Amino acid sequence: MLNYRVVAAAALLSCCVAATAQVPPDIAEKTRAAGQSMDPATGQPYAALFPPSAWEDVTIERDVAYGNDALHKLDIYAPEQPGEKRPVLLFVHGGGFVRGDKHGAFYPDNIPLWAAKEGMVGVTINYRLAPGTPWPGGAQDLAAAIAWTRANVARFGGDPERIVLFGHSAGANHVADYVGNAEAQGAEIAAVKGAVLLSPNYFVEPSDEPHSYYGTDWELNSVAGTVKRLGASGVPVFLGDAEFDPDAMLATALGLREGLCATETGCPRYVHLKDHNHFTEGMALGTSDRSLSGPLLEWIAALR
Repeated sequence: MLNYRVVAAAALLSCCVAATAQVPPDIAEKTRAAGQSMDPATGQPYAALFPPSAWEDVTIERDVAYGNDALHKLDIYAPEQPGEKRPVLLFVHGGGFVRGDKHGAFYPDNIPLWAAKEGMVGVTINYRLAPGTPWPGGAQDLAAAIAWTRANVARFGGDPERIVLFGHSAGANHVADYVGNAEAQGAEIAAVKGAVLLSPNYFVEPSDEPHSYYGTDWELNSVAGTVKRLGASGVPVFLGDAEFDPDAMLATALGLREGLCATETGCPRYVHLKDHNHFTEGMALGTSDRSLSGPLLEWIAALR
């Protein structure tokens, strides 16, 4: 079997860049010891790197309705300092399609907080979950959240025509599915300037079991199908994975970056996060560990 950790670290395409390791040594040691752990607690050491002052100078408005379902809620993080037409970062949480929340004790709140601290407006959403809401529910909810953001974010200082989508894990799938499927989109797609996919997970080969969200539509849930759809979208892609992500996610990242380079959309900006796992990669945003935030800010600034 192919060792995707080795491939991801060594076989970087010319379009891509490996992030410089900036993980605090004590956290790096713990992460390496945990290996491909899927325990969120492995990322908790990053919480200690957020002093109380990190939450200052940011205005937070929570649980704003963007639709009719109880889960159709979003939070907005905006810099207190006056400003207009700031880029908007809209974050979609993970949770295996069946769990997760936009608000936690520190994560994923650190992501829209980081956006606000960097001069953007951060938006983070909840959405309907599988199995009660299968495909295309997640993409439809994301479309509704983008439409609400486009219509309302100017009063928070955001630019309604400059929205960057950012999904982690299952949230990255939802972002990719929305961007790649025109039937899920409305007029709001015109405001989307880029898509950040952090550790998405698609099948390289069909599974024998129905998926909780995609059911038995293997083409929809495949790397090859996602490459075809994203590749025709023309939306720039930033792709990241972690050294200690599960093999399936490393395989997904490998397939996406190789496949997209042969499409109209072109090669994604790719960052392989050394000494990170599936949870530390996102929990580090906003701290002194700029393995992800450095390249990501550069990419967002270059979007047109």
